[in-house]
Amino acid sequence: MADDKQRTLAGPAAFSGRGLHTGAEVSATIEPAGPDAGLVVKAGGLRERLRPSLSDGSRSANAVRLSPELEVMTIEHLVSALWGLGVDNAEISVEGGEPPALDGSAFEYVKSIQAAGVIEQEADRKVFVPKAAVSVGSGDVGVSAYPSPDRKFRVTYILDYRESPLARGTATFEITPGTYAEEIAPARTFVMREHADAMLASGRGKGANPQNTLVIDGDRVVDNQFRLPDECLRHKILDLVGDLAVLNRRLGVHVVASKSGHDANLRLAAALDRAIREAEHPAGVMDFQSVTGILPHRYPFLLIDRVLELEEKRFIVAAKNLTFNEAFFQGHFPGQPIMPGVLQIEALAQAGAIMMLGEFRGKGKLAVLMSADDVKWRRQVVPGDCLRLHAEFVKMKSRIGVVRAWAEVEGETTTEATIKFAIIDAVRPNSV
Repeated sequence: MADDKQRTLAGPAAFSGRGLHTGAEVSATIEPAGPDAGLVVKAGGLRERLRPSLSDGSRSANAVRLSPELEVMTIEHLVSALWGLGVDNAEISVEGGEPPALDGSAFEYVKSIQAAGVIEQEADRKVFVPKAAVSVGSGDVGVSAYPSPDRKFRVTYILDYRESPLARGTATFEITPGTYAEEIAPARTFVMREHADAMLASGRGKGANPQNTLVIDGDRVVDNQFRLPDECLRHKILDLVGDLAVLNRRLGVHVVASKSGHDANLRLAAALDRAIREAEHPAGVMDFQSVTGILPHRYPFLLIDRVLELEEKRFIVAAKNLTFNEAFFQGHFPGQPIMPGVLQIEALAQAGAIMMLGEFRGKGKLAVLMSADDVKWRRQVVPGDCLRLHAEFVKMKSRIGVVRAWAEVEGETTTEATIKFAIIDAVRPNSV
């Protein structure tokens, strides 16, 4: 098969077993998908294409949130297997909140995908090679993606757990379907013995056991043994591949990771996603003039400069560049100017309104803010920041719509909320 063509499965692959975190019986089915579909997760009657903004590393595992009430946890091993074997397009149906843990690696997924078969599609692959290094993290914990002149994907991982000599080392792999299947996929997840109790106490790991989770106790593995040299290190690479699979894009990069986990990996994915969008749409998909043609707001209350990405009834990414000359900076802590949190909510509402008005555009309608729930402010926004505004469609019933929204500065969340809109008739001025 040609490396420059997209691929999907020739047929379905099904899995069942216990979930790693829930401990409950769960199942997952992977089915073929058409060109440019990407990796799509389905659960509870909802479906979402994987994107960095849908991922949450707060549980030390890659989770996909399909709505405020529904998420699919620990998806990374399954999507790592797909991405590692060169599958670009697939639909993943999950029952029970997470795919089965199986043996704690991607090996069983790989065997079933290979048995189902991987076939070439007509569409060309898109390979992203950044113009410069993209890095996240600080100190000795971080991860960077360097451009690869040969457009190959390589990973160098530096592992250094002070608790055990078994979880230390450095290795580099070029990720190809053959290398992934033989050298990476069999590596099982692991935990230090002193961390295992804390994991269980937090409500996670109910389906973990010494067979699907290597418990490292000093210089020994509890009730098990390694199946690969540097198995802990290789599993970290397995996880990293799964975390970057949310990009739905092949990468021509050499990733160098130092002691990184899901959080840093997913922040790198978000940074690479921004670089991809900026390379493909340097001026965005909607400029200031277009924004003012949709929103009735004007200075000083128009808080969007341009729209970077937009899919109607799915998601929007917009941008607001903040300078010291913003009117609110003059009076809000003028000695140390900070953007008011309520204005960040207003900016998110404006972004959400552009997305929600899609089918009503040109019909004399407005999207009016009704409520903002689950609001959290996490970081100050100051002059010089570029505020990225994300909103994802949750539901629309009659003329009431809901979005999940959050703002970021350099990949760090500043504000988040669930916002409800009402679509109303615009008031037309009396004719003279």
